[in-house]
Amino acid sequence: MTYELPLRAALIGCGGRGRAHLDTLYTSVDVDFVAVCDPDAALISLVHDKYGIRSGYDTVEALLEKETIDLAIVAAPAHLNARVALPLLDRGINTILEKPPGLSSEETRSLKASADRTGARCIVGWNRRFHPLLVNAREMIEARGPVVQISAEFHKSMSRLDTGRWPDRVMDNMLLETPIHALDMCRAIAGSEVRKVYSVERRSIARFVDIHAALIVFENGCVAQFSANYTTDARLERYEIHGNGISAYLEGVKEGVVVSDGDSIKLHGADSGGGTREQNQYFVECIKNDLPVQLPAADLNEAIKTMELAERVREGLID
Repeated sequence: MTYELPLRAALIGCGGRGRAHLDTLYTSVDVDFVAVCDPDAALISLVHDKYGIRSGYDTVEALLEKETIDLAIVAAPAHLNARVALPLLDRGINTILEKPPGLSSEETRSLKASADRTGARCIVGWNRRFHPLLVNAREMIEARGPVVQISAEFHKSMSRLDTGRWPDRVMDNMLLETPIHALDMCRAIAGSEVRKVYSVERRSIARFVDIHAALIVFENGCVAQFSANYTTDARLERYEIHGNGISAYLEGVKEGVVVSDGDSIKLHGADSGGGTREQNQYFVECIKNDLPVQLPAADLNEAIKTMELAERVREGLID
């Protein structure tokens, strides 16, 4: 399908995560944000004052009744992402969907069925796939052969999150809210289907699952060690990628080095904003040029596989 430029766009979910998406595309000559949507009038007012977007709605249904859009950004709370995205995809609207794409692989399959039916493109916001540090590290390692081992960690504080903001169903599935970034990167970097998963999860300190550990074996022989916990007091994200005489070490996706042949090379691109800008610009190019969403991006096919992997990790739950 050919679209007239600029693409008519709407932001659905005006919190910090949604506004971060808006910042990546608001100045693009290819995108014109015509509306925002959020049940919180104060957030709509904040976005209107900062960006001057003229129309605001408190429900997706009201937005779709009044507006014709080509592109939507969905940045709702984790348990509402799929519910918000489904009517958009049902109407054939190209969608940038924040992670997770639902709280189960089944919800994600429903989104894919809708997109397949209408031809809508959808990219899921696992933006680390586009992060320059991770992209550069992977390219340098794969230039010498396959990736053989990965270590991925993502830790946050459960006590800081247990404020009543999230339903218990979400709190007990916090693996899907943030650490799933690291789990998705295991899949993306390995570049292979999952063969086996050995996992342990526990409710150790909190009343919700707060410890996750998994050993993931891929069909191509790559092995990934995944670790996440919500017992800590601080956010931490870390990756190691190992290949043939070469390794990458990334701290917080803010700095990283590649070590090989006795040398240590500093990686560049830490100020990218996590890869969101690169991801969203890629998606706009797909729409403009009538191209499918392909690797390294996470389309809904990729999203189903990552959600299935998360469910296999959850099978190791020890009550």
